[in-house]
Amino acid sequence: MAPRSDWTPIERSGISDLLDQIPSGVFLLTGAFGDMRGGALVRWVQQVASQPPMLVIAIEKGQPLSPIIRDSRGFALCLIAANDPVCTRLFRQIPEHTQDPMISIPCMKTPSGAPVPLRATAWFDCEIVRHFDIEADHEVYIGCIHHAGRNAVIPNATTSTVIKKRVTQTPKTKAEGARLATRNKSRPRRAH
Repeated sequence: MAPRSDWTPIERSGISDLLDQIPSGVFLLTGAFGDMRGGALVRWVQQVASQPPMLVIAIEKGQPLSPIIRDSRGFALCLIAANDPVCTRLFRQIPEHTQDPMISIPCMKTPSGAPVPLRATAWFDCEIVRHFDIEADHEVYIGCIHHAGRNAVIPNATTSTVIKKRVTQTPKTKAEGARLATRNKSRPRRAH
């Protein structure tokens, strides 16, 4: 369908406050084909169907991930924290075609083979049902969700070890505070 010649797109700056009300977040789109893996941060994701469940994702054009997704016919969408320094640093810029950005972080594989960083809070393993190359700076994928999951632990940013969230205890009385202090002192320290 050809665009109408009498309509011109509005500038984003004029409606940015309205557009910012549309839900967006920080997501990591990943894929694998053969020995190639890739990932890219995406901001625009939306559920488009409930039976079967489907997602629509807009990804910036020119990503090395696009041919991986095309050839594998699938992708994983990972939910990551907006303040996650590791994923945002690794995937902020478009990586070189020969680099594997997943090599430096602990990952699991989805049933389709797409990598999911253990830092992700949740993930969706999708099969592509449609791809749209629109006349804009992004392209659009629609994926049917075949598998999904949650990650319950947070990997340490500097090592491949996994650490558990530490729960702090706040004493309500002086006696309880003395009991907690005694109990914490008596615990043997482990060597790292």
